Amino acid sequence: MSKITKLEVIFNKRAGNGQSKSTWKLIAKFLEKNQIPFELHSTKSDGDGVRIAKELADNLNDTERILVIGGDGTLNQSLNGVKISSRPETTLAYIPSGSGNDFSRGIKIKKQKPLVLLQKILAMNEPVMIDVAKATNLKNDKTKYFVNNIGMGFDASAVYYTNHSKRKDILNTLKLGTLAYVSSLIKVIKLQSGFPIDVIYGDKKKHFENAYIVTATNHPYFGGGIAIDPKAQSFDHRLDLVVVNKITGKTFIKLFTKLLTDGSHLDDENVWYIQEPEFTILDHLPEQGQMDGEELGEHEFEIHFQSTEHAFWLPINSNDY
Repeated sequence: MSKITKLEVIFNKRAGNGQSKSTWKLIAKFLEKNQIPFELHSTKSDGDGVRIAKELADNLNDTERILVIGGDGTLNQSLNGVKISSRPETTLAYIPSGSGNDFSRGIKIKKQKPLVLLQKILAMNEPVMIDVAKATNLKNDKTKYFVNNIGMGFDASAVYYTNHSKRKDILNTLKLGTLAYVSSLIKVIKLQSGFPIDVIYGDKKKHFENAYIVTATNHPYFGGGIAIDPKAQSFDHRLDLVVVNKITGKTFIKLFTKLLTDGSHLDDENVWYIQEPEFTILDHLPEQGQMDGEELGEHEFEIHFQSTEHAFWLPINSNDY
C-alpha cells in the first residue's frame, strides 16, 4: 500500500436504505486491523456532504485522502464540496453503497466487493481522471457538477415520485431498488405532459415543441441501471443529450420496451441524441428536474452543460472503454 497518513471518511448512513452501514462496518474493521488512521464524518441532513467535503479539502494535506461511502447523491455532494473549496482539484475515493449506484455501474466498478475495492484504492499511487459534467445556470450564473446526469420532465418526475414513495424503502431493503424507479415511471406515463425546449450546440439550434424526456448524461445509466444512452462513456470528454418526444399508446410501449431491454430506442424516430463537449438547454415551461437522482424542484431551466474531468482514487483503466 502507498503511504497514507489518514483517511477522511464522508459517510451517509442512510444511503441504500441503510445498507451503507454494513459496508462501513466492514471497512472500519479493516482500517482498524491494519492500523490505518481515519476520521468519520457522517452526513445528517441534506447538503452536509457539500459542507463536509469543502472543509476537508480546505485543510487536506498530500498524504491524506478523502473516502466517500454512500450513493450517487453523496458522491455528487462531495464533488461539489471540493469544487467550491480552496483546492477544487482535490481527489476523491469512493465506495458505492447506495440504492442506484449508477456512477459505479457506468465506470464498471459496481460488482467489486467493498473491501476488495478499498484495498485497490489504498494501493494506488496515482489517481485516474474521469469525466464529470459542469452545469451552469444561465439565470443566476451558479455552477454545479454532476457525475451521472441531469434530467427534466419524465425521468425527473419519476425521481420525485420514487423519492416520495413508501415502496422505495421496501424494495431497497429487498435489494430491488430499480423496481421502485420503474414503478414510478409507469405512474408518470399518465401524468407527464410534453413541453417546449431549445437545444443549442456548436453553431446549431434545434427546437422541440413536445419534449417528454430530456436527459444530459455522463454515462449510460439512470434510475438504478436503466441505460438511457448505451453509447455514452465517462472517458470520451463528451456529454450525451437524449430527447424523447411525447408519444402515447402502443408507440410508447414499444419505445419503453426498447429502453428497458436492448437499447435500440436510440434508433427510434421519436428519439434524438447528440454527443458534444458542450451544449445549452432552454426549457420554456416549469418542469421537474433531477441531478444524480436528487430533486432540483419544479421550474424553468436554462443550463449550459460542459464536459470536464476530475481526479478519483478508483482502480479503473480508461483504455478499457
